[in-house]
Amino acid sequence: MRTHTRISGLLLCLCAAAALAVSSCIRDDLSGCGVQVEFRYTHNMVGADAFCQEADWVRLWVFDSQERLVSEYMEDVTPVENGDYSIRIPFLSAGDYTFVAWAGSNEIEGDPAYFEFPDLQPGDPITELTARLPRTDDGHHYYPLNSLLNGSVSTGISGELQIVTMEMMKCTHDIRVILMPLQDDAEMEADDFHFHIEDINGTLAHDASIHGADSVIYRPWRKEVSVSPDPTSRTSTISSAMIADMNTSRLVQETGPRMIITDTESGNRVMDIDLTWFLTLQAIGERHQDWSDQEYLDRQDTYSMTFFIDMDTRTWAQTRIIINGWVISLEEIEL
Repeated sequence: MRTHTRISGLLLCLCAAAALAVSSCIRDDLSGCGVQVEFRYTHNMVGADAFCQEADWVRLWVFDSQERLVSEYMEDVTPVENGDYSIRIPFLSAGDYTFVAWAGSNEIEGDPAYFEFPDLQPGDPITELTARLPRTDDGHHYYPLNSLLNGSVSTGISGELQIVTMEMMKCTHDIRVILMPLQDDAEMEADDFHFHIEDINGTLAHDASIHGADSVIYRPWRKEVSVSPDPTSRTSTISSAMIADMNTSRLVQETGPRMIITDTESGNRVMDIDLTWFLTLQAIGERHQDWSDQEYLDRQDTYSMTFFIDMDTRTWAQTRIIINGWVISLEEIEL
């Protein structure tokens, strides 16, 4: 396990002195003092803890009652068979603190892009802790993103051994768009359409809220046409479909992200839709009735949307779509 800790020498002395003042901490192994921060990721579709499945590393920042940085910890995550994964902070004097954590994955398909974090020093304010999405100079993002989790909790610390539970939320989404031709004999090519998502979620604050209006244009990191190996053996003679894979930072309804599909030949926009509205269509009904639309967006990290395109007119058939396997009839929804 790789561990990195940043803490000021003065603060360490003060924490040690505070520890000695607590009777339960007067022992050589210091097992009766400090804070154990336990990480859980149950804010997903099934409610099961998947922290160790999603995170290969975790960074933890500790801020005091004035929201000034006290210390920072970084570890590689190793699977835990029983209980929650945790980081032990050996010295922390009594007082009010805010704990902020970001965690992420390493092994994903393609050449992954990692969110960028500032190099904070003890005493820096919590407002300077942000997660910024890397992109080109003109604001485009073309790469698959590593999984990114965020959590924050404010609590009082007694000075004795204490457990703090950090509930995490995933802040990245995998979005697959599939275009299917209406005409059975229509053939699609990879350059027939361009895809992109426009949003202002390029930078996240310490609590994963949107920090400023940082514009970003998400482009597919993979786009290809899938051809049926033997269309004549099926009831339908549709022989090809277009697939575009994109990753985004956290999707928030209030930012109004747009997904745009453009006909390459004419330059016309085949589709220009409110992405978050479209994605939450799947949540309509009893299955997710206890969740708000935003909670559904935060819990669901993978989306697959199928649209039907009239290849003769290059227009979108707006009567039916498929989102994560669910057939949505737009004629039955009040727009």
